[in-house]
Amino acid sequence: MDRPRKTPRTTDFQLAVRIAILAGLASAGCSTVAKRGPTLLPTSHQLKTGPFVLYSNDPISSDAPPVLALDRLRNDLAVRLNGGEEADPGPIEVYVLDDRNAFLHLLRFYFPELPPRRAFFLAQDEQRIVYTYRGPMLEEDLRHEAAHALLRGRFGDIPLWLDEGLAEYFEAGPDDLADRRRRLERLAADAKEGWRPDLRRLETLDEVHQMDPRDYRESWAWVDLLLSQPGRGTTLLVDHLKAPGGPRSASLAETLAARGTDASSLLTHLGAQPADVVARKPRDVDRSVERVVRMQDRPAEAARPIAEPRRAGLFRRIGVFLGL
Repeated sequence: MDRPRKTPRTTDFQLAVRIAILAGLASAGCSTVAKRGPTLLPTSHQLKTGPFVLYSNDPISSDAPPVLALDRLRNDLAVRLNGGEEADPGPIEVYVLDDRNAFLHLLRFYFPELPPRRAFFLAQDEQRIVYTYRGPMLEEDLRHEAAHALLRGRFGDIPLWLDEGLAEYFEAGPDDLADRRRRLERLAADAKEGWRPDLRRLETLDEVHQMDPRDYRESWAWVDLLLSQPGRGTTLLVDHLKAPGGPRSASLAETLAARGTDASSLLTHLGAQPADVVARKPRDVDRSVERVVRMQDRPAEAARPIAEPRRAGLFRRIGVFLGL
């Protein structure tokens, strides 16, 4: 009768050799072991729509609300900004993380210098990337950050205040009257507290952290003023965006002032003061590379402190590698 076969076992000598090799690789800085861990970015599924490529861990269908929101955004920009798209329309990478905690992990480990937000846009060299996560405000967040990407592709480097004003304007959609009413109500409250528009000051801001929520509201208001004037205001804004040398080469505040549009004009447009003060005159991953970051004025929801991901000890990882 045959004896039961014994399962082959690694000898103590062979085990010692494997441990020595792995220890040597670890001490030499080899990345082989580290690559076995999960990535912080979702890459399991991807979907292309227009210039956007959406990456996620769970599949997103072509008729899902976030995809439709991006498609509507492209149409809204074309209609409100006199048509036209960039000659090379992509790709714009969009990473949709699983949840808020996954997104905050990403911020902590890759972008620790950025304030907590629900989403942000990053431009570096020719790359345009949007980071956000699945949540109740996903469509709005996508439209805001994707607007930055589309505007940069068509008009190049836009001054911070104008870039944010346009993204705020297209965030919910220019035809969303409820959103516009809420913004006007907040600006009316600002005016009662003594706020007064100052476009020249906005033009001096060049860092995201310099803008507070009121600055975002004022930026939206100037854009709303211009785009609420069919033809004249839109043409003026588009001409400014397409100015020789780029929109940073000229002051929009000076252009508007020469046409009789000033702080009083904006307040009147917002309904915050009597109409008799209206001007009568018509019309910057690789830190060595410069990058541009854009994000909304609203911070991410308050979150409990997140512990750093625990990494298994060396001997535990070695055991897993050896199948022990």
